[in-house]
Amino acid sequence: MLDFKNNFEFGDVKIINFLNITNKENEMIRTWRNNTNVRKFMFSDHIILPQEHYTFILKLKDDNKNFFWLVKKNEEYVGTISLNRIDFNNGNAYLGLYANPDNKVSGAGQILIGCLKKLAFNVANLHSLKLEVIDTNERAKLFFKKSKFSEEGRLKDFVNKSGKWYDVIVMGILNSDTG
Repeated sequence: MLDFKNNFEFGDVKIINFLNITNKENEMIRTWRNNTNVRKFMFSDHIILPQEHYTFILKLKDDNKNFFWLVKKNEEYVGTISLNRIDFNNGNAYLGLYANPDNKVSGAGQILIGCLKKLAFNVANLHSLKLEVIDTNERAKLFFKKSKFSEEGRLKDFVNKSGKWYDVIVMGILNSDTG
């Protein structure tokens, strides 16, 4: 049985499950997530307090559908990735990622999306990988298109941020499209 609660390595890239990170790394991730440039594109953009983050990590121990990892390359912290809502029966999952906002590693986005594709398609042997991005996040939409994801749908007025409704774009890629 595949255990996504493990750590993984792809060459010089280490992928450390959130359940295996140090307290210092845990706080570093929370700080990244609270960075204005990261949280402004999250569905939930409030400041995450230490107890809330700690509770989130604890709940991951019993969660078999949502997995989060810290990504390091050559001992530099690249960012975080996640596979969410994994459905092994239907061979699909949603992804999440954000780069380290404090120390931009060259090619961070490509490293993170590459790790997600390897985990989804080479390790878990999933058929498709999906994502949701707020329509106003032009940079992310362009990045995912360059990474071979295509738009599959639109969720109208799906996210409310400060009293304003935003559409969410659903994008996806098939395992067969990654070659």
